[in-house]
Amino acid sequence: MGHIQLMSAALANQIAAGEVVVRPASCVKELIENSLDARARAIQVHLREGGIAEIVVIDDGQGMDEQDAALAFRRHATSKVYEPRDLVRIRTLGFRGEALASIAAVARVRLTTRAVGAETAVRVAVDGGEMGPLETVGAPVGTRIEVRDLFYNTPARLKYLRTVQTEQARSVEVVQQAALSRPDVAFSCQTEHHVLFQTPGNGDVRTVLAALYGVGEAKQLLELSAASNDYRVHGLIGRPTQARSSRGYAHLFVNGRPIRHPGIHQAVIQGYQNRLMVGKHPMYALYVEMDPSLVDVNVHPHKAEVRFSEEQDVARLVSQAVAAALDGTLLAATPVRTRQPHATTVQPLALDWRGARDGQVTPANTSPMPAPADKAVREGLTEMYRTGEPARSSGRPEPTKAQFADESATPAHHVSSGDVEPTDRDGWPADWSLRPIGQALGMYILADDGESLYIIDQHAAHERVLYEDFSRKLRERGVFAMPLLAPLELTLSPVAFARAMAVQQELADMGLTYEPFGAQQIVIRAVPDIWQGLDVERLAVDVFDDLQALKGDSVIEQMRLCVATRACKAAVKANWTLSPPEMEALCRSLVKCQDPFHCPHGRPIFVRMTNGELERAFRRIV
Repeated sequence: MGHIQLMSAALANQIAAGEVVVRPASCVKELIENSLDARARAIQVHLREGGIAEIVVIDDGQGMDEQDAALAFRRHATSKVYEPRDLVRIRTLGFRGEALASIAAVARVRLTTRAVGAETAVRVAVDGGEMGPLETVGAPVGTRIEVRDLFYNTPARLKYLRTVQTEQARSVEVVQQAALSRPDVAFSCQTEHHVLFQTPGNGDVRTVLAALYGVGEAKQLLELSAASNDYRVHGLIGRPTQARSSRGYAHLFVNGRPIRHPGIHQAVIQGYQNRLMVGKHPMYALYVEMDPSLVDVNVHPHKAEVRFSEEQDVARLVSQAVAAALDGTLLAATPVRTRQPHATTVQPLALDWRGARDGQVTPANTSPMPAPADKAVREGLTEMYRTGEPARSSGRPEPTKAQFADESATPAHHVSSGDVEPTDRDGWPADWSLRPIGQALGMYILADDGESLYIIDQHAAHERVLYEDFSRKLRERGVFAMPLLAPLELTLSPVAFARAMAVQQELADMGLTYEPFGAQQIVIRAVPDIWQGLDVERLAVDVFDDLQALKGDSVIEQMRLCVATRACKAAVKANWTLSPPEMEALCRSLVKCQDPFHCPHGRPIFVRMTNGELERAFRRIV
């Protein structure tokens, strides 16, 4: 007897469902697409336990009669394509006829639908792919579909779902993408507790974006429109000052279908030219329209990727449209500063260090009076010089000596002659110290330790000092929350909001205290004390953008890195002239760091040239 057998229909459907239904958000997407294809003008989505326990989608579309309702759950049964040539001119969102069959194979589904002109509605229940009898019931025109106990018969897949908050956030994100793709349709998304998101369906994209990100953000967006012989692009783009740390605020639609396309995203960035800061991504909602024959949407089972027949033409049009919209508007963008060439200046430290430490000496080459925004940084450097440790906010409990104890060494790297080479922190002398010689190019500190010459990046060095100080405070519960005089309200994306609620206590332990203030809004009551004197609102936005990009559900260490590295914005910048005491304070704190070789982002802090290397360079030795 042979070993090859035909699969049962139930098993084949469960396997095939894995390509279409990955998580609750997949179900929401497929059901909404069916509603839009049915010409619905209002769509409601209800979620229970993030969609794992129940998803209900209600629309006022055309509905189905008894015959269509009976065929709807058959695999490859569809009303959208009939012959092969239809595949090259797809105008609907769905076309494969797999969605309802795949969902019904791994869940308990109940469909209630009434066609336009029909006097009664039809109800049918499907449990794990097994269809029950049709019933005649009363219901309004349109369709109501209920999906319960997702993956109840495939526990292995159920085990790999994320937390309720994460799954709910993904599902809400799908609803919001659909609302952006069709601003003329009224959308509502709610849980068992409250309404998360809703739009009026008035056809205004800006109204939908206001519901997503707040009225203030939506008002600043710029309109764009351009067309060629084959393509048309229109939509809204953010100003450079609205750029975010995450790509989650970029929305692209092709013929009304939400898609992801790295090439078009890069074209948008090119349109901004040099207006975007490094590591920032633009906010936009762009709509590209073309003849269906010029784009292939049958590329991926999730239909989130497409292939253009002439991608370069589309990218060029998008880039030109973005550039034209930005060029024609007065932008409050961060100016691009061009460094003027100037000679290297070395500041000699000809003074009595002991007297300076006692406050008796005022160096002649101190920097000018700092701007108010930089005052906290200057005060921190002054405190570091006086005490030998980073400054702590006044009025706080004095730290114990244990807080300043050297931490156990970890493997690190040092930089020599411009190359990064592995070494061990223990290999460096315990009494290693750096004597600052002066400052060069407004960016680097020149120092020596008696054996080698060091060129230190002052910004990277200060970042490392601040980062390790904050990390030590976190471990020792020494971070303090600084109450805000006026609470700060932020509107977050669904994913960022879900993340924020899931890690609310952990961030409170780091000094960032907030509470929910609406469907996707939070109100921040206090921030970490190390943010004092900085742009608190921008730092908070960056932290929650970072949270959105975190992977997995155990993100404590990643959050610590987010909060700490954002605090590194307090570090001294390039072209800041440092006084001799400030340079000495920074060098003294740097050598005490656990990793004095790299900034928190991995860049080298200094270049070292040994005495032997210098002698060979000057041909003193062969």
